[in-house]
Amino acid sequence: MSVGAAGLLVLLTACQAPGGPVAPSASITVRASPTASPLPACGAAPAPAGPQVLAANLPAPDDLVVDPRGRLLVSDIRAGTVSALRADGSLETIVGGLAAPEGMVVAADGRLLVAEQARNRVVAIDLTSHAVSLWRTFPNRTGRDGIDGIGPVLTNGDVVVPDSPNGVVWRVSADGKSATAIGRGMTRPVGAAVDATGRILVADEGGVVWAIDSGQHRFAALATPDDVLVGRAGHVFVNTLGDNAIHELDQQGHQISVLRGVHGPQGIALDSADNLFYTEFDSGRIDRVVRSFVLDPPTVTRTSRGTFIICPAIRRAPGFQKALGLTTGSSVTASILRLVQPGTDSSGAIEVQTSERSVTIDIAGGTLSLSQTVPLP
Repeated sequence: MSVGAAGLLVLLTACQAPGGPVAPSASITVRASPTASPLPACGAAPAPAGPQVLAANLPAPDDLVVDPRGRLLVSDIRAGTVSALRADGSLETIVGGLAAPEGMVVAADGRLLVAEQARNRVVAIDLTSHAVSLWRTFPNRTGRDGIDGIGPVLTNGDVVVPDSPNGVVWRVSADGKSATAIGRGMTRPVGAAVDATGRILVADEGGVVWAIDSGQHRFAALATPDDVLVGRAGHVFVNTLGDNAIHELDQQGHQISVLRGVHGPQGIALDSADNLFYTEFDSGRIDRVVRSFVLDPPTVTRTSRGTFIICPAIRRAPGFQKALGLTTGSSVTASILRLVQPGTDSSGAIEVQTSERSVTIDIAGGTLSLSQTVPLP
């Protein structure tokens, strides 16, 4: 979520729209008592440098996506499941019984689209009811493995679908009923992304990342690209099976950095703070590299006045010094009594008075943001 002024947006959970926090319709004045003491800033700890293992001993973790609630979802082609990663590293199964689920993307209507490779079709999953319905089937008479990746979703709701066995890239209407070919002649297109200019990038296991705009041309040559993402700064991330690495490229396709030694990098995802998540298919793991900041569980204290002091727990990546601020959103059921801005070595703090059972906090700086729903005792 892009936030114009760096800040921490505090909203009641009941005021949160399905796609994320709504913009405040009016600012709320901090109602501090004239005799109230200053609220001390809460401490902060650095994020670990390098990769962290978030989940292990998984059958065959494949693709990753962050859903509208901020959960990291993973498909497992052997287990036939799509699951959500819990904070303790365990998985909550969303849907089972799928036939080799691979690529995933959240559609404009909030449903999760999943490519079933063994059936060469895409199904839609309601993330609330967990109901599964057919979105579109693609013919495959090649004898090769079926569709691998899916996405991105374009501004009008259309979905880009790399037709892996047939070497074609389709632009499919939001309802899945009509499709137009926008790329052809590829070896095995398996992932796609779109940048801020509307240019579509396609990972082709033939060793090429293609760019599709007014034409189709080579963007980068890499060893067996499997997926591609575009970060908030416009950098392009490609996981490559040929050299077991994840490459970060600039907007012209020049390499900025590379993460090596990944055991079968089948899936990659970026959260709303551009932190990198990836699967290690061969090791059965999900890993994370903190590139900006992450949030640990906050501390909540109930005061004798019946208010709540919330201590966020911000962990910054080495070298990340971007300002993170604090603002409040409009709400008729919450009053912000005291607040203090996060610093480069502190996490800020907020005192809230509310009858609700939880509040949602967003830590934001520039185009980077992360949300937490904070239960109140």
